[in-house]
Amino acid sequence: MDGNICSPIAMELTWTNKRLTGKGYRSFSPPDARCVGGRGYRVVLHGAAGGWAMPRRAGTSAKAGRDQLRDRMRAWGCSVAQIAVELGRRFNLRPRVAWRHALGWPQWKLAQWYNTAHPGARLSDNRVSEFEAWPYGGCPPSPRYLVQLAATFGHGCTPAQLVDADDLEHLTPADRCLLTTGHLPAPASTGAPAPAVPVTVREQADPGRAVARGGGDTGVSWGSRRVVRCDARGLPIREEVVVAAEEPAQFRRWSAATNVDDDVLDLMTADIAELARREQVDPPAVLFSSLLSARDDVFTLIAGRQPPRHTVSLYKIDGQLCGLLLVVPFDLGYPHAAGTHARTALHCAEVSGYTPVRAFVRYVQSNIAYWDGRYDEAAALVESALPDATSGTALLRLASQQARINAARRQPGEVSRALALAATASPERTPDEPGVLGFDAGTAALLASEAHYALGGTDHLDAAVDLAHTAVNELTAEAQPKVKYITAARFDLALAHLARGDLDAVSEHLAPVLRSTRAEYRTVPGISRARSLHTLLTQRTDLASGTMTALRDDLAEFCVHPAPTPPGLEPDT
Repeated sequence: MDGNICSPIAMELTWTNKRLTGKGYRSFSPPDARCVGGRGYRVVLHGAAGGWAMPRRAGTSAKAGRDQLRDRMRAWGCSVAQIAVELGRRFNLRPRVAWRHALGWPQWKLAQWYNTAHPGARLSDNRVSEFEAWPYGGCPPSPRYLVQLAATFGHGCTPAQLVDADDLEHLTPADRCLLTTGHLPAPASTGAPAPAVPVTVREQADPGRAVARGGGDTGVSWGSRRVVRCDARGLPIREEVVVAAEEPAQFRRWSAATNVDDDVLDLMTADIAELARREQVDPPAVLFSSLLSARDDVFTLIAGRQPPRHTVSLYKIDGQLCGLLLVVPFDLGYPHAAGTHARTALHCAEVSGYTPVRAFVRYVQSNIAYWDGRYDEAAALVESALPDATSGTALLRLASQQARINAARRQPGEVSRALALAATASPERTPDEPGVLGFDAGTAALLASEAHYALGGTDHLDAAVDLAHTAVNELTAEAQPKVKYITAARFDLALAHLARGDLDAVSEHLAPVLRSTRAEYRTVPGISRARSLHTLLTQRTDLASGTMTALRDDLAEFCVHPAPTPPGLEPDT
C-alpha cells in the first residue's frame, strides 16, 4: 500500500499504457485523498468519515428504475427540469447526466439531436461521455458547448442548470462568473462592472442571432432602419459599400442553417407509424409517455430553424402526434384534456394543409360527444369533416360513425344512407394511415352493429348480431389482438343477444371479456357498455338464475376497476 497523499480526483486507473477514466462520479469534496498502489495500476480513493471508500457512481440504479420514475413524474405533469432534479437527487446523477435521462436520451441520441440542432457540429457519444465525466475524468465542456447543450435539451434548460459545484470549482473565474451571473468578471485594474452578456450567451446557442442582430462587427441590425454614412458629396463611404455587400452573404449563411433534414423527418414518420400501431394494442396509460416525449421533440424542432418545406412537414407530424394524444385522455376519461390536444392538432393541420389529420380529429371529437350523449354535436362534427375525407379510409370511418349517431337520434333513413355510403368507401389504407390513424373493416362492422342495435326490431337485431360476430372474428384474427376493440365487440354482441332473448349467448360472450380483460384496458367506452349491460340485466326481473346473478355481479366488479389514471387526478367523466 502506498500512503502518499494525492489530488482529490474521483477515480483513476492506469494500466500499462492505457488509461481508463471513471465516468459519471459525483465528488464528495474530501480534504485529502489516499493513493492505493499495486502492480501495474494505481487507484485513488477519497477520504471519508469512518474510513476510506470508493466514490459512489451516478446511475448505479437500474435503467428501469429511472425510466419508471420519469414516466410517473411525466404523468403527474412535472416539467423536465423537475424530473432532472429528482433523478439527480434519487440516483446521484450530476446535472448533465440528469437532464439527459430526464428526456430519456442515451448518449448517442443526445449526440444526434445536438448535431441536428447545431449544423456543422460533430459531437460523438464518446465526447458526450467525456463532458459528463468532467472534472473527474474526461475533458472540460466549454461555455459554448453548455449553451448549445441547453438549447438542445430545450424545456427552458439554461447553461447554469447543467453545472454543479464540482464543475464550478474547476472552471476559470471568467467562465464561472459567466455561468453563475450572466456577466463577465470586472477588470481587476478598474473595478468597473463588465457589461451584461446574456444575449451573447444566447447567440452562442444560435449563431444566426449574432448575424441577425449585428451582421458580425458591422453594428447593423437587420429589420431596422439605419443611417448610411456619406462623404461630403453625399455618396456612401467605402466602408458602407463593403458592409452592404457582406451582409447578404452573412444572411445566406444564417438562413441556410437547419435543425432538420430529410433523414430526421423519415425517422419521425416511422416513429409515428409505430406509435399509431401501439395505440391499438397497448393500454392507453402505458403509451402516454412515449407520445408525449415524441410530441415535445417536434415542438422543440419547430421552435428552431429549418426550410419552410421542412417546417410544413413538422407541423404535419405534430398534428398526427397530437391526434394520437387526443385518443388517450378520451379513453381514460379526460375529455377536457382531449379537447386541448384536439385544438392543437387542428391548428397543425391548418398550418400544414394536411386534411387527413383534421378528419381524424373530428372523428375522435365526435366520438367524445357521442359517448356523452350529445348526438347533435357529434353529427355536426362528422358533417364538418366529410369534405376532408378524400383519401384512404377516412370516408369509411366517418360514414360508419354517422350511422351510429343517427341511430341514436332515431333517424333510420339517415342510418341507411350512412351505411350505404360506408359500403362504397375504400377500405384500402394509404401510407399515412398506420395503426389507429386508419380504419379497418372490423371496426366498421362494430359501429354498424351498434347502429342496428340502437334501431331495434327483429331485422335490425339480427343484423346487429351478424355484424358484431364479424367484428369479433376480424379483430381476433390479427397477430396482435386489439383488446379495447375486441372487448367492445363482445359487449355489443352480448347486448344484441340479450335484446333477442338469447341468454345462453349472452353468458357465452360476456365470460371471456369479464375473465380476461385486464384493468388497464377498461377504457371509458368499454365501461359505458358494461354499465349498459348491467342496467339491462338488473331491470330484467325474470332473469333470476344463478348464472345471470353472477353476470350482474361480474359486470359491477368490471365497472369499479377502470383503466388506471395518473395519481392525484380524477377523470372528468
